[in-house]
Formats: sequence, structure tokens, C-alpha cells
Amino acid sequence: NLAVTQHSLGNYSSALQSHQHALDIRVKVLGEEHPDTAQSYHNLGVTQHASGDLSSALQSKQHALDINVKLFGEEHADTAECYLSLGVTQHASEDFLSALRSKQRALDIRVKLLGEEHPDTARSYFNLAVTQHSLGNYSSALQSHQHALDITVKVCGEEHPVTAKSYHNFGVTQHASGDLSAALQSKQHALDINVKLFGEEHADTAECYISLGVTQHASEDFLSALRSEQRALDIRVKLLREEHADTARSYFNLAVAQHSFRQLLFSTSVPSACSWHKIKSLR
Repeated sequence: NLAVTQHSLGNYSSALQSHQHALDIRVKVLGEEHPDTAQSYHNLGVTQHASGDLSSALQSKQHALDINVKLFGEEHADTAECYLSLGVTQHASEDFLSALRSKQRALDIRVKLLGEEHPDTARSYFNLAVTQHSLGNYSSALQSHQHALDITVKVCGEEHPVTAKSYHNFGVTQHASGDLSAALQSKQHALDINVKLFGEEHADTAECYISLGVTQHASEDFLSALRSEQRALDIRVKLLREEHADTARSYFNLAVAQHSFRQLLFSTSVPSACSWHKIKSLR
């Protein structure tokens, strides 16, 4: 419990020490082949991943998986969770093929144990889609995102943060696949849900605005992109202040949109007074 709190506070060094102490005690008292020992290895691996030590995290998570498979077999909820967690670290290590296999195994187990209409199954579809996207297999990623979205809407309803996240993730892959029209719809839907749930001045709302702006820019709707990126920046400056990485990212995206809008105006005709007013009002 101490390690979990230390991890949540970002104190990974202390959390690693606490997890290691817990693991040492469990190995000594319970032995290697015990569910609690497997849990300790997994917890240690999660914090090792968060601290950036992916190599150690892979070893710890693989050890946890091996214990669970020996104790419970392949078709068990704890085994599925270990496969998924291992896949997340394999993905972060850019071993996408191994990540794909691990995440697919987790999904297969969960579908068999829990069925299609379960939040954990949706989570597995989402994680599988992330790796499929990274491999450039957008068709499969879109199918996985669609499954995740359908389950989430059925289980959580339309007006839920997880549903908003599913729409946004779907939109990101639709954008990458070149279907900008569908991406705009999905991202707008995500934005609408977040605004309804959290209001305008919220981190998730800002993220939706910036993501929507990226797709509007790719669709050459530079004026809409300019408005979205400006809105994201305004929210982030208020919530995070000027000296934050996300605020810097918003400034960059806004600058790109401003540049493209100016280029469009100069390439089509001599800017009118009205056009210059639009530029100035969006600075």
C-alpha cells in the first residue's frame, strides 16, 4: 500500500524500494509459486515501467506471468492481466510484434471468460488497437477500436469519460488511415461529451480541442483549426500556466495553424480587410 501511494506521487525510487521489500518478504514466507508473489512481481514491474526501466519491467512482468500460468493455467483472469501488462511494456520497448501477441492472448482469454460485453474486454480491444496502429495495420486497429467503442457505449452509456476516450482514440486511427471526415466526427463527438461532463476548462476538453484542430488542419479547414488550437491553448494556459510541456505543444500547434491560414490567404488573393481582421482576432 505504501508503494502504491509513493508511485501515485511520482516518487518511483521510494516505490521501487517498497515493492522490492514486499517481494522479498513474500518470496521468503510464501515461496516463488504463490499468487501474492506473482502480484508483487507484477507491481514491481509496473513501477519499473513508470520509472523508465523497461528492461527490468519486462523481466518482472514475465516472471509474474510465468507464475500465474503455472498456478492457474492460461485461461484465468490474472493470467490475462499479466499478458496485457507485459504487452504494454513490450509496446513501450518498441517490440510491437511481441506486444501484439501478448495483447491478443489477453483479449482471447477475456472474451472466453468474460464475454464481449465487459469493460475489461473493451480495455483489451483498445490496447490491441494501439499496437495494431503502431504497426501501421490501420484496418485491424479500426476494427479493434470499433469493438472497444461498442462495448463501452453499451456498458457505460454515451455520456461517460471512457466513452469520450474511445471516440477520441477511434478518431486518431481514422485520421491516420486517411479517413479525415470520419475522424472529424469521432473527435467532435469526444469533445461534445467532455464539454458536457467537465465543461470547457478541463484538461480532457483541451486535449480534444487540440486533436480536433489537428484533423481540421489536415482537412485544410485552417480557420476552424485555428479556433480549436486557440481554444486548447487558452484552457491550458489557465489550467497549467505558461511553463508546461502541454502549453508549449499548444503554442506550436497554434503557430502551425496560423502559418497555414496566412499562406492560404496569400496564395488565393490579396488579403482583404475582413481577412486580416480574422487573423488578428485569432492571435
